Amino acid sequence: MPTTDQAARAGVLSGSVHARELRLALALLALGSSYVLAGKLGLFLAVGNSSVSAVWPPTGIAIAALLLGGAELWPAVFAGAFLVNLTTTGDVGSSLGIAGGNTLEAVVGAYLATRFAGGKHAFSHPRTVLAFVLFSGLLAPIVAATAGTETLVVAHLARPSDFVGVWVPWWLGDAIGAIEVTPLILAVADRASRTPALVPGPSPLEAIGVGGATLGVALIVFARDPTTLLGGYPMIFLVVPSIVWAAFRFGPLGATTSVSTVSVVAIAATVAGDGPFAALPPGVSLLALRIFAGSLAVTALLVAADSLQHRRLEAELNHTRKELQRMLQERTAELDSAKSLAEVGTWSFDVRTQKMIWSDEMYRMLGYGSDRFPVVIGHLVERLTPDDRTAFLNELRATIGAPESSARDGVAQKYRILLADGSERTLLNTIRIAAAQDGAVTRVGGTTLDITERQHLEDELRRLADRGDRAEPSSEDFRLWMIPSVAPPLNERLERDSSRAEP
Repeated sequence: MPTTDQAARAGVLSGSVHARELRLALALLALGSSYVLAGKLGLFLAVGNSSVSAVWPPTGIAIAALLLGGAELWPAVFAGAFLVNLTTTGDVGSSLGIAGGNTLEAVVGAYLATRFAGGKHAFSHPRTVLAFVLFSGLLAPIVAATAGTETLVVAHLARPSDFVGVWVPWWLGDAIGAIEVTPLILAVADRASRTPALVPGPSPLEAIGVGGATLGVALIVFARDPTTLLGGYPMIFLVVPSIVWAAFRFGPLGATTSVSTVSVVAIAATVAGDGPFAALPPGVSLLALRIFAGSLAVTALLVAADSLQHRRLEAELNHTRKELQRMLQERTAELDSAKSLAEVGTWSFDVRTQKMIWSDEMYRMLGYGSDRFPVVIGHLVERLTPDDRTAFLNELRATIGAPESSARDGVAQKYRILLADGSERTLLNTIRIAAAQDGAVTRVGGTTLDITERQHLEDELRRLADRGDRAEPSSEDFRLWMIPSVAPPLNERLERDSSRAEP
């Protein structure tokens, strides 16, 4: 018998399977219903044949659905296309043939988009936009147009002599439908699932402004008698600035929304006999309008993709800059801590501006404590004893005047400073070349070590040696004295010499 855990796992697995099947059924129903509704609306604008329309959004809906939901949704495309054509012609055979061509078109379009254009991310880069337009927008509709036209001819719903006249608007309607509708659906889906952007986007007020401007210009250009607009001259190019604005500022969603707005207004106006395209023959006006709309869509998508790429780079640079600032602050804090423990100060002097930069330890060494202020060379010189000021300035001038390739770096000198409380300290300072340009030194740097205690010990050793009437200890003797294991014997010898020197 199965255990309780096995039964529970089986129940969970069964529940997940049922949930997946339910989601698939709902997706199939939604796609099939959308296809039928969009198809019937498109056939209201049939051109030359009741089954052919230059406005065919179902192609874009089908390709977008397969890109988002997978190829397993193809039965909904087939069922939707079959119902649309069956309710139009009443012929089962032709409806099956046309549905097969439309389904194959969607599958091929989705496959080519995934293979060559980045799938559902096809509109995030100019290169993939062009790939989608070429493969899914222009090549895939050849399948549906060819299969559908041949089916109509075989079913005697179109004459063989009308093959080209049926095929061209069929292919054009499907192609523009893919180019207009697919990016719109993908852009909406991407916006719904997008995480907050690193770089703030445009404000809702700007969105309202660009949307209102696009709609207003479209109504002015298309929804009126063309002879009353600027003396009858066609002004369709007036819609371009607002579309480019929307594409540049709002990416693919702004581009597709603005193009769709212009297309809807232009189609409605042309059918009603208004706008610049209404002056063309009835069979040509919608075809010319759809070519115009497709050109607008490709242009807007390219602008949007380029803008999106720049925004992505800006976000990455902004993130990288913040990370570098954080790392720099951490490394600076670590370095300051190490300098404080070692009691080493650093400074730099800009030759052109005559300004200095001190580390925190330099402020402490020179008796300024926690005070922080803009530093000039005088703040350091005024602390030096009168005898050492000239030596320090000469050393600084020698470093500044040295050639760029000079080996003067690393020369250590002792300097005495007088603090505000009257105490005297000894510093060991090393000056080096920090930056040079065109052979001239532009910035020098220094490393400063407080050796006051060490100087006191050296002075004490020298005093004791002088009292013992012997030579000054060598630097090697001093270094041995500083080693703990050697210090006791050396101290005993110094005490013995000192006792001998006393009267």
